Amino acid sequence: MSPRKTAQVVPPDETELPSIESGSAEPEAGKSPTVQSVEVAVQVLDGIADNNGLVRVNELARQLGMTKARVSRHMQTLLNLGLVARSPHEGYTFGWKLLQLGRAALQDSTLVDVAKPHMVRLRDEVNQTVILSVPAANGSVVLACVESLDITPVTVRIASMLVPPASPAGRLSLAYQPGLGRPAKSPLKHWPGFGAEYELDTGRGFGGVAAPVLDDRNNMVAAISIVAPSTALRPKPAASLVAALARCTAGIKAEYIGTTP
Repeated sequence: MSPRKTAQVVPPDETELPSIESGSAEPEAGKSPTVQSVEVAVQVLDGIADNNGLVRVNELARQLGMTKARVSRHMQTLLNLGLVARSPHEGYTFGWKLLQLGRAALQDSTLVDVAKPHMVRLRDEVNQTVILSVPAANGSVVLACVESLDITPVTVRIASMLVPPASPAGRLSLAYQPGLGRPAKSPLKHWPGFGAEYELDTGRGFGGVAAPVLDDRNNMVAAISIVAPSTALRPKPAASLVAALARCTAGIKAEYIGTTP
């Protein structure tokens, strides 16, 4: 059997990183500096969640009752660890490492359970690899991959980051950032007019065609992408492929969000 072809987007190298800093404050009685430091780090992450996925240091310091300098030290270390990321809209949001750490829970989540049968049907219809991803600060994170039935299928690793501008799903994520507003200039090239966002060659001779799953407020819940050899997509994705992709995203929306397509 021929070697398996891969089209993986690998997260940054996991180099040795500094430990969480405790800051200049004295530890609370009965708590070591390390324990107190971890507690503050969790408070910082909770603060990002409480602020719809985006927060500025001065706002977070005020909410937590801490000095801006102390919050900044923790934020910088969390940034080094990949647990937070700088947002293009100013402030901080969740980082790739935090999303990767949550992949086990996400793989078993309702979204994946709902999407999988629809992805399998789409795979069978177009005979190409189908992936499910969710928006992240710097792209779209892969939660599930249904490989094509070819002898040497394209495979995309779970927790890979699909990064714009090369990735259609990454561009969709950037355009539909939940809680972060819209970028001044749209990164989209073909959606919604064409019915899908696509890139004929994202690298290694493979292209991608993606469409979002949108909720009733027009926020992107997920993206479904078809990964195929560039030769199968040129000169542009076939209308039948785009229609099959639309049926897949509509089916997921109807079941997951509860809206009739």
